[in-house]
Amino acid sequence: MHRAPAIFLNGTSSSGKTTLAMALQRAVPEPLLYVSNDKFIFMTPDRVLQDDHLRPKVLLPLLSAFHRSLPLIADCGFPMVIDHVIERRDWMDEIALVLQDFAVYFVKVSCPLEELERREKARGDRKIGLAKWQLGLVHSFCEYDAEVDTFNYTVEQNVEQLKQLLSSGRQPHALAAYRHQQQSRQVRC
Repeated sequence: MHRAPAIFLNGTSSSGKTTLAMALQRAVPEPLLYVSNDKFIFMTPDRVLQDDHLRPKVLLPLLSAFHRSLPLIADCGFPMVIDHVIERRDWMDEIALVLQDFAVYFVKVSCPLEELERREKARGDRKIGLAKWQLGLVHSFCEYDAEVDTFNYTVEQNVEQLKQLLSSGRQPHALAAYRHQQQSRQVRC
């Protein structure tokens, strides 16, 4: 089976990942699958998401299931764009492991804090301060194959950059480098 490349967008809440992923989906001629951690998160009832005690008990195994589902979706043979907020090293470990047999371009979605906070308030559907809290985490685990800036560049410019990345034929390196570092950490333990 042909294994199409994937783009993995990692950035904070309100950084523009969903807008970018959906625009990329419209801009490419072949079927591009949009795979989002939010689709898994919002399978849970609102009462779970509002409960600080129950939420982690449900979301941690659910997001692990999301990670483990990625190779199954990729095996369909279509290119995909993955939308995620990697807040934990164990999530990064799972992602690097499950996607090891796939060409995955790991892409940083950047946006300055002031703009994240403005978007967060304008949206009205996010906990205020979430993006600020995530900003210190999401980009701390791994290097990237590419970066898009959703503040200084338009959606169209960023989509063009991602289209070029998909068609470049260039081998992604970020997740492989992370796996190598992960193995080195395990050897030292």
